[in-house]
Amino acid sequence: MGLKLLRLGKAVFLSLLILIPFSSLAQSERTRIHLDQLVEEALQNNPEIFAAKKNWEVFREKIPQASALEDPMFSFGIISLPTNFSFRDEDMTMKEFSISQKFSFPGKRPLMKEMASKEAEAVSTEIEGKINRIIKEVKNAYYDLSHVYRTIEVAQRNKKILEDFAKIAETRYAVGEGIQQDVFKAHVEVSKMVDELIMLGQKKKALEAKLNTLLSRPPELPMGEPEEVVYKKFPFAMEGLQKMALEMNPTLKGMKKMIEAREKAYVLAKREYYPDFNFRFAYGQRDNGPEMRRRDMLTGMIEVNIPIFYKSKQDRKVAETKADILATEAQYRAMKNEILFMITDIATMVQRGERQLELYQTGIIPQTSLQIHSAMSAYRVNKADFMTLLDSQMTLYRYELEYHQALTDYEKNIASLGATVGNPFFERGEGK
Repeated sequence: MGLKLLRLGKAVFLSLLILIPFSSLAQSERTRIHLDQLVEEALQNNPEIFAAKKNWEVFREKIPQASALEDPMFSFGIISLPTNFSFRDEDMTMKEFSISQKFSFPGKRPLMKEMASKEAEAVSTEIEGKINRIIKEVKNAYYDLSHVYRTIEVAQRNKKILEDFAKIAETRYAVGEGIQQDVFKAHVEVSKMVDELIMLGQKKKALEAKLNTLLSRPPELPMGEPEEVVYKKFPFAMEGLQKMALEMNPTLKGMKKMIEAREKAYVLAKREYYPDFNFRFAYGQRDNGPEMRRRDMLTGMIEVNIPIFYKSKQDRKVAETKADILATEAQYRAMKNEILFMITDIATMVQRGERQLELYQTGIIPQTSLQIHSAMSAYRVNKADFMTLLDSQMTLYRYELEYHQALTDYEKNIASLGATVGNPFFERGEGK
């Protein structure tokens, strides 16, 4: 019986030796999914991006409309017809055909085209913003799914070790060297691992459905296993990131274009003090009278509107567009401050994550692993109780999960940083 106990102890010890938190168990061949491929698929198929592109096309088609001339007016009428409805009795009786065309004061139509063009450019930045958000969401779902897979691996390893612990506790109890409470406690911890694995399986399905939705796939479509996320330090300079954001952030770019559009509207409002013109040409056909031949008649006319109510109309329009410019500029400054704050806040979390991960790698987990090895050695010679060994193992399990969660949060923060800056594809180290 003592030999059996020794063999079980050695088995657990060997299990602990391979319990390295930064590597995975050897796995059978499984379908792997790659982040870059998922991002590319999302950019091609995501319906929100498609809708944003179509919305931009809507505004792009408004550009030629804004500067187009108004439709010409054609009219037909009868002039000076006597009450006896005779077209031959009166000299001025005629059938008139006319066409007219309205022209804006020079400079108005180019301004309207420029204003529509700036508005279309502002809308085009919404496509960039949508792309950045979708890429961030794909990355977040991918990292979360990878975290679930790594957590499942850790939980399965821990479950196997706890099962070995339970066997040791049963053997020691059978030979009178242990207590029954140790056996119960070990089996309870194994049951907790089983419950944890069930919940992780459900979470995995939910994340796979979310990722499929972002890719415009059926939610129930099977998803492969993400690659294991490997910690890579992200060196950056805060000033570089902030400068990049001012140049590339889609929201700021869109607001700049809207300010330019408002400025064009302001100049156009000032042009409204000048009149527009309406040119009209008419041809009048007259029937011959009983005693004379009547010639047909031509009519040409220019109509000009007179902006005499400028104080209640044009002045107000100028004031309106000026206030609109000031309001948009204030919104831009507020958004710029918010984005710079977000970059600082996220960058701070990235820096904190780096220190946390390095601490787990170089201190917490290695030291806890050594503690378990020491507890196992002491337990084998009856110098430590079972609860000490079990608590040490569960502590290591918790630290492994915390490490993988910290790594996931770290990568998600970097993804958020890229989306906020406006360049989700920037390489690590860019922004220095």
